[in-house]
Amino acid sequence: MRVLCLSNLYPNKHNPLRGVFVKDQVFSLARLGCQVKVVSPVPAAPAPISFFVKKWKGYKEVPGVVDDGTIQVLHPRYLLLPRNLLFAYSGWFYYQATKNLVKEISRDWPFELIHAHTALPDGYAGLLLSRILKKPLVVTIHGRDLQDTVFRNSRCRKVVLEVLQGADAVVNVSHKLAASCRSYLGEDIKIKVIGNGINLGEIFGAYSPLREKYAGSKIILSVGSLKKTKGHDITLRAFKTIREQFNQVILLIIGGGEERENLQGLARELGIDQVVEFIPPQPHSKVMEYMSLCDLFVLPSWNEGFGIVYLEAMAHGKPVIGVKGQGISDVIQNGINGLLVEPHDEHDLARAILGLLNNGNYALSLGKRARDTVLQDYTWDCIARKLLDLYRSLRAGGNAGV
Repeated sequence: MRVLCLSNLYPNKHNPLRGVFVKDQVFSLARLGCQVKVVSPVPAAPAPISFFVKKWKGYKEVPGVVDDGTIQVLHPRYLLLPRNLLFAYSGWFYYQATKNLVKEISRDWPFELIHAHTALPDGYAGLLLSRILKKPLVVTIHGRDLQDTVFRNSRCRKVVLEVLQGADAVVNVSHKLAASCRSYLGEDIKIKVIGNGINLGEIFGAYSPLREKYAGSKIILSVGSLKKTKGHDITLRAFKTIREQFNQVILLIIGGGEERENLQGLARELGIDQVVEFIPPQPHSKVMEYMSLCDLFVLPSWNEGFGIVYLEAMAHGKPVIGVKGQGISDVIQNGINGLLVEPHDEHDLARAILGLLNNGNYALSLGKRARDTVLQDYTWDCIARKLLDLYRSLRAGGNAGV
């Protein structure tokens, strides 16, 4: 089967870590025999801006075509204004920049289906392309569309709803997002839930020299952008309570973002700055190395569509703590293969962490069951098989019971 993937999130030379989950999904589909081409527009970089702004210079350096022999990725340029100005119209700009290219692809490589990642901008462009080319459209909602974009302004909301209504299937990566989707579409049969996954080959199994650096200390690890919704401030406040009972425990926070200075200031204010290490964004392989040596993973994010980072920790056999009612609730069964705490509740989080630190056997059992869960249901190959079933049903004119 031939599938055209539309994704502005797809990793590129300028941002190799962006949207790695889309790339992983595409390669898993290819391993199962699905032929995929990717159209991943990047913002056009006008000469004045590209000379003086590093980010836009990076866009200019992205090659037009990347082909590794398995997947061909095309990077046409489209109009995207700084600071997401006129973002509601980004799907239209995207369509104008890609329609001739996609028509050419369709002539030379007649694909059977379009899969767009995000409703805006990819999904809107995909909707217009599906109409002129008469191809089924699958749109995946990863979180931003229903957690941010629909609330930007009335135009954004209108465009997102048009995509949801016009797509042949709307894939949500969690039941939380599916519930939000149903609030707009009702109990529509085209709403599907297919989560994200991980590559087993990325699990870190070698010896890490970091073990010597942190020898003698229990390690609590958190990985995520340093923004308010990730709940790092809640982790820091809970950690102050932890330190009152455990001396040999440290907190590592990996990530970058606008809240970095505020969080560092909070750590100083709480008197824990000497035992909290803020680590800047790392290559994915290095994050996996940190996963391998931590004793438990914590991320009390309270606005999470799914959260692959939880799966990565679970795949390393670590006890994981997330938040009730978020996307990861699809994966974590509280008290069985991980723990779920109340949102915005530093005391509940502290109790959960202390319970794991005080009961090593319980922590180990949670970690083992966490790993088993991921290996059984959340590898990318497992996710790709579900997507292939959906694709085939749409090609046949039916509706998959995914």
